[in-house]
Amino acid sequence: MSSGCFGCVLQSLVDTFRDGGLRGWIAVLCLFTTKMAVAVLVKGLGMMLPSLQEQFVTSTWLIGWMVAFVSAGISFSGVLATPLKERFGARTVLTVSGLVAGISMITASFLPSLYIITFILTLLTGPAIGISFVITKHLIGGCFSKSITTAYGVADLGNSSVFVAVVPLIQLFLEVYGWRGTMLLLGGLLLHLAVCGALMKPPAASRSQDGYEAAHTDEEQETGEDKVAPSNRCGCSCFTTIYSFTRDTFQLGLFSSLSFWLVVFLVIVWRLTNTAWLIYYVQYATVYKEFTLEDASQFIVAYGIGRTVVCVVIGPLVQTVKLSSYCIWLAGALLINAIYYALDPWLMSYWTIVANTFMLGNALGMSSILIDVVIKEVFGKDQMGYVMGWTGFSSGAAMILLLYIPGIDLRHDWRLYRSFQYYGWLTINDCC
Repeated sequence: MSSGCFGCVLQSLVDTFRDGGLRGWIAVLCLFTTKMAVAVLVKGLGMMLPSLQEQFVTSTWLIGWMVAFVSAGISFSGVLATPLKERFGARTVLTVSGLVAGISMITASFLPSLYIITFILTLLTGPAIGISFVITKHLIGGCFSKSITTAYGVADLGNSSVFVAVVPLIQLFLEVYGWRGTMLLLGGLLLHLAVCGALMKPPAASRSQDGYEAAHTDEEQETGEDKVAPSNRCGCSCFTTIYSFTRDTFQLGLFSSLSFWLVVFLVIVWRLTNTAWLIYYVQYATVYKEFTLEDASQFIVAYGIGRTVVCVVIGPLVQTVKLSSYCIWLAGALLINAIYYALDPWLMSYWTIVANTFMLGNALGMSSILIDVVIKEVFGKDQMGYVMGWTGFSSGAAMILLLYIPGIDLRHDWRLYRSFQYYGWLTINDCC
């Protein structure tokens, strides 16, 4: 009996590996590292918030706006990811992006001005990570079919591992080295993105696969030239040529799809609320719930454990319990997410908060995986990279406009204030 179960598990693992192939699992490793980099950058800056506020003698909302700008930089750059991949190849873009992310983070640790730090992290570090993020997700979507939820689940372990292992490490760095030393060390961690990018395609397989992609790109370029030549003979304007190039490069035809706008709205709300949670939770738990920094770190670890559990379980669960669509699974995950936000302002005891953040980890891990799977299901693997890029661009704009607001001091009922403090649903009229 036991040998039969072991054989079934082993066969399932072999089938899962064959589904993506070596190239697909290298892409999973790259996405694992990229998700770790995103969480390290955003959560690390969030944990530095009190230190930065004290160092630069400024208000919480201004530091929160800085982190929001960096998060928006990650999201904005996604729209460039697929065109760059088509032009230069995934391996080159991922390697260069990793070098830019690490070096710019290290450089920022030596800068004396908060505004210059924000400028460097927003224009260099964030976009480099964002481009890697979209490219690796797109590659996984193109390599996997039946085991796609398992692949995204394994990759999302990079995110959850930050909250289980790296968050306590960042706290130790802050206590021992200060915020500058912590930023320097995090920059060293980000350099691992370049290593993963270099591994993206083995040298033996790289030539044939790159040749196929290059031939595809050249064919598109030749087709584009054939189209431009006759249009020039007909006196077509330069504006029309530029518009056609932009439309084809960034797939502007997606804007006419209702499904596209529904996905954009979903991603904006999901990323806005949960990025605000990442940025402000330490400040929220220590100041307004009056827990210690150690307690707040333990809450985050509980969140990370919940996210780790769902990353391991989600693939086999979805393959075993087959529903008509991945959208049903996503709706269930979003419902659990909403329940967390409804309960949290009223919970004041240690263990209830631990249980609630564990539930949030489950919900966010599941929804993070299933959003990508639903995008592939609805738009196909050819367009999913463009959809991910534009949804990231839209959510980045929302972060710029709204994510600094939760840090503004308000004088309101304390329970509502705790809820609105980091959920991002405040109006300008509420501000003092």
